[in-house]
Amino acid sequence: MKKYLSLILLSLAFAACSGVEISQRDSNTSNSESLILKIDSLFNEKMFAHAFWGVKIASLESGKSLYEQNADKLFMPASNEKILTTATALKVLGPEFHFVSKLDYTGSIENGVLNGDLFAYSNGDPTLYTRFFDSPLVLFKKYAKELKAIGIRKINGNIIGDDSAFEDEHLGYGWAYDGLPYWYSAPFGPLQLSENYIDVTVTPGKYAGDNAVLFPNIRSSYVNLVNNLSTVDSVNTRFDFTRGLCDNDILFSGELKAGTKSFEVSPTVVDPTLFYATTLKDVLEQEGITIQGGVFDIREYSNSGKRKNLAIYESPALKEIAKGLMKRSQNLYAETFARVSAWYKTGYGSMRNAREIVAATLSEFGLEPGSYRYMDGSGLSRYNYVSPNQLVKILVGMYNSDMKDIWLDALPIAGVDGTLRNRMKNTSAENNARAKTGTISNVRGLSGYVTDKDGAEYVFSFLINSHLLSSKDTEIITDKVLEIIANYSENQD
Repeated sequence: MKKYLSLILLSLAFAACSGVEISQRDSNTSNSESLILKIDSLFNEKMFAHAFWGVKIASLESGKSLYEQNADKLFMPASNEKILTTATALKVLGPEFHFVSKLDYTGSIENGVLNGDLFAYSNGDPTLYTRFFDSPLVLFKKYAKELKAIGIRKINGNIIGDDSAFEDEHLGYGWAYDGLPYWYSAPFGPLQLSENYIDVTVTPGKYAGDNAVLFPNIRSSYVNLVNNLSTVDSVNTRFDFTRGLCDNDILFSGELKAGTKSFEVSPTVVDPTLFYATTLKDVLEQEGITIQGGVFDIREYSNSGKRKNLAIYESPALKEIAKGLMKRSQNLYAETFARVSAWYKTGYGSMRNAREIVAATLSEFGLEPGSYRYMDGSGLSRYNYVSPNQLVKILVGMYNSDMKDIWLDALPIAGVDGTLRNRMKNTSAENNARAKTGTISNVRGLSGYVTDKDGAEYVFSFLINSHLLSSKDTEIITDKVLEIIANYSENQD
C-alpha cells in the first residue's frame, strides 16, 4: 500500500471520462486549474478504486462549486449525521435551551418522614458526567442535601424513575449488536447518568500473582463488576470485557503484564432508567436517608397520587452541550438531541416525531423531505443516507444563520481539539479547518469549512462508502485536500 500519494496532474479530458464534474471558475488561471486537478488526482487515487467517493467543495461567498464528484448521490454519512441532528436541535430549541431534572413526591411529609414515593424526572439531560461536573453524582448529592434541608430523613415508599418524556426505546434503529457493550453505543433515554456507562480504571498488579484492581468512576448496586483478571510476568497485556445483552454483569478477563500502567475502559449499562433511579437510591442512603421501598420504572407503577415538587435543576445551555456532542462525536448526546427536539415540539420524544421535526427544519435549508434517510440521530445506523450536496446546504445555512458563531464553535478544529485534534498538524489547515468527522465500518466522512491563503472561505463535504482500507488511509486523502486548499492563493506565483 502506498505510504504517500503523488499529486498527478490529470487531464480535464480524463476527468470528464471518469464521470467527475469539474466546475469552471470565473478566472481561468493556471493556479485555479492546477488546484482543481490536484484535488481530482487525490479523489481518483487508485488505492480507492474499489470504493465510492462523494465530494462537494464550494465557495462560501458565492456558492459557486469548485469541485464535485457524485455530489448528489446518497451515502451512509456515519457521524456526519450529527450535522443534521445538531442543526435541527439548535434551530428548534435555541442555543439557550436547558434540560430540566426534578424530584417530585406523592403522599405527605410528617416528622422527618416522607410517607409516599419519590419520583426522579428529566427530559433527557445528558450532562451528569465529568465532562461538565467533578462527579456524575453531583446532582444526586444536591438532591440529598435539599431533602435533608427540609427535614426528610426517611422515605416510606419507592424511588420511581419517570422516563415518560421519551418513548421506551433505548437503542438506535439498525445499531450493530456487537458494539453495544462499548461507550459509543450507550443506551439513551430521558434519565441519563454518567452517559450511561461506567468508566473503569484497570490497574495491573505490581508483581506476578498480585490482584489486578478495578476502580469505577461511580459505584452503583445496579452494576456488578466481575474481576477475572490475572497479573503475569511473561506476556503483554491480553484484556477484554464482556456484558450480556440484557444484564449488567460486566466480566473482566485476561492477563495483565505486571507493573504496567493503568488504563480505562467504559462498558455500557443496560436500562438507563433503572441505572439512574437505583444509583439515586444508593446516594440518598449513603447520605443518611433511609428508604423502605424499592426502585421502579414509571411504566411499572400504578399509584396515581398527586405529585408535588421537592427539587428542580437546569442543565448547562444547549450551545455548551452541542460542543460536547460535535467535538467528541458523542452518540448519546445526538440521540438525545433528536428526541428532545421532538418532545419540545410535540410533547413526546419519539424517533418518529423526531424525523418529522428534522424534515421540517431541514426543508428550510433546501433539503426535500424524502430525498435522504434520517434513521437515527448519531450516525451509528447503516440505514442513514444523505448526499454531499445536502450536507453542504446545511453547513451553508448554519453559517449564514444568527447562530454562526455557536455553530462554528461546536465543530472540531484541525490540530486543536475534538476528533481532529491529531490531524493536519503542522500544515496550513491546522487551526483553520473546522469539520465534523464520521466513522463506521467501511464508511468515512468529513464535512465543514476551510479558508485559503487569501482569506476566501470554502464549505466541503467528503464521504466515502464501501472502502476496505483503514480510516487512516482515507485521512491521507481528505486532509491533503484541505491542506492544498489552505495553501491556495489565487494570485500566487
